[in-house]
Amino acid sequence: MGINEVIKAYASGQRDFCGVDLAGANLKGVTLSGADLSGALLSGAILKGADLSGAELRAADLTRADLHDADLYDARLSRAHLESANLRGANLSSANLQKAHFRNADLRDTKLFGAHVSYADFSGANLSRADLFRADLFRADLSGADVSRAHLISADLSRANLNQTNLSHSHLKEAKLELASLNDTDLTDADLSGAILSYAKLYDADLSGANLEKADLRNAEMFGVKLIEANLKEADLRNAKLSEANLSKAKLEGADLYATNMTRANLTGANLTNAHFSLANWSEANLAKANLSGAKLGEVVFSKGDKGGSASNKAQSPKTTDAIAPHSISLKGKRLVLLGRDSSANVRFASPLVSRRHATIEINNEGRYVIQDQDSTNGVFVNRQRVINYAILPDGATIQIGPFTLVLIGDELQLPKSRLGVDSDTNIANIAQLCIANLSGANLYRAKLDGVHIEKINLSGAIMPDGTVHY
Repeated sequence: MGINEVIKAYASGQRDFCGVDLAGANLKGVTLSGADLSGALLSGAILKGADLSGAELRAADLTRADLHDADLYDARLSRAHLESANLRGANLSSANLQKAHFRNADLRDTKLFGAHVSYADFSGANLSRADLFRADLFRADLSGADVSRAHLISADLSRANLNQTNLSHSHLKEAKLELASLNDTDLTDADLSGAILSYAKLYDADLSGANLEKADLRNAEMFGVKLIEANLKEADLRNAKLSEANLSKAKLEGADLYATNMTRANLTGANLTNAHFSLANWSEANLAKANLSGAKLGEVVFSKGDKGGSASNKAQSPKTTDAIAPHSISLKGKRLVLLGRDSSANVRFASPLVSRRHATIEINNEGRYVIQDQDSTNGVFVNRQRVINYAILPDGATIQIGPFTLVLIGDELQLPKSRLGVDSDTNIANIAQLCIANLSGANLYRAKLDGVHIEKINLSGAIMPDGTVHY
């Protein structure tokens, strides 16, 4: 069937053109909306400005085809071959492009709004300035592609291959990139605010000048990444690996850096005011001229109704993943005390090793304190013995809940003497921070440490703000 026959048949109402051979044909401006062209041979065909909206093009061969400004809205192109095709300015919004092949294709300024592009191959393609708003790119391959200045707001790029991709100046606000591979990727000046990058791999990626405000980077692998002058305000970097990363002049105000690994990282001039870095390992990091004013190593969290004597009672509650020890609490007169991570707990431990409702302490009929395990994940230990259901607490009993050890002295829970190196009558009310961060060998020359409890930090061999070495 030739070109004229196809056009005539379509005009007469025929829509089934499965397997038709129109390779190299000139179909410029043709209307084949809703036609079934499954398996059609259209390689090298000229379809510039053609109307193929709603067309069925599954497994069609469109390699090197000219689809410039073509309308493919809601078309179905799953498994279609469009290698080296010209799709510049084409409309592929809401199209089904699952497992389609776009290798080395030209998709500049293409509209892919809401398109289904999972498992598609865009390796080496040019998607500069393409509109992929809310597009589904799950497990898509965009390795080596040019996606600069593209609109990917709220797009799903989970598990996508973005290695060596150019995403500079791209718009990825609230995009999903969890478990995505972004090794050696250019994300300079990209907008990733609110984006989800948990468990993503970003080895040697360049995010200099990028906006990552409130982004989720939990457990991300970011070895050697460049984050020069990046905005990471209130970003969630819990357990992220940033060894040898360059964060010079980065904005990290209020960021959650719990258990981050920043060994040998460059944080010169970084702003870390009010950041949380409990259990962080920043050994040999360079923090010269960094601002750590108000940085937190773990704070006290009280539920309503509890009383405490120190000013840190009134501090704003940190995120629930900080490793936090409770403030002083008297058990006297309390019928039931809940210990756990839940916000309703009387004594709240904000640590991932503590269950939401970890244990309770109550008074039995004999006036003895009894602790009961509330089906916690990691158990409750009294005097090094795991509690099975419940245990009566003798005076001086050592209680272990997750990473925290407390001692019952009379009617009060106290910190063990061996932990603090202080007198045994020191109780929890006198300790605001318990978590220890590792900054051994770090360079803190001219860094601002106002409000930071440095006595809780491992600073062995570190260069202090005044230039002296801490021993």
